[in-house]
Amino acid sequence: MRRLGLIGFSGSGKSSLAAFAAKKGFKSVDSDALIEAKNPNAAELLENGAENDFRTLETSVISGILNSDFDFAAFGGGVHFAHPAWKEIYQSGLKLVYLRSSFENLVGRFEERPLCKKLGREGYEKLFSARRPLYEKAAAFVVDTDGRGLSEIWSEIEEIWNSLFR
Repeated sequence: MRRLGLIGFSGSGKSSLAAFAAKKGFKSVDSDALIEAKNPNAAELLENGAENDFRTLETSVISGILNSDFDFAAFGGGVHFAHPAWKEIYQSGLKLVYLRSSFENLVGRFEERPLCKKLGREGYEKLFSARRPLYEKAAAFVVDTDGRGLSEIWSEIEEIWNSLFR
C-alpha cells in the first residue's frame, strides 16, 4: 500500500499538509476532523479531564482510517508510540512521518487547543517534552518544520513518498 501518516505535536502542520496533499490530488484524511464529525463535543472530553474517553473515540476513528482508502493521513497530536492504537498502526504497515518542531515555533498555534486550555502553557510544554521521544520512536521519517514554509515541508514529504513508492 502507498500510504503515509503524519504525526507531531499540536500545531506542527499535520492538517495543513494533509489538505495540501489533497490539493495535489492525493487522497487525504484528517483524524481530528473525523473525530469532530463523529462527536462535535469531543474537544470537551479533553478539556474536562476525560482523556481516556477521547482516546477511545480517537482509536475507533484511527481504526476506520486504517481500513479505508487513503494516501495521506494526519493524526492528532496524541498519536505516537504509546497511543492505544499504536499496535494497529504498526501492524498496518503505515509509514509515519514526524513533523518535528520546537516548542517555541509552535507558540501561537496551540493556545486554543483543549489540552492546552486544561494544562496551561507550562503543563503543555511538559507534555511536549514527554511526547517528543515517543514521536521519534514511532516515526519512520522525521521532517523538521522550524523556519520552513508549507511548500518547503511538502517538498521533503514528497521526496519521502517518491523514495518509497515510485
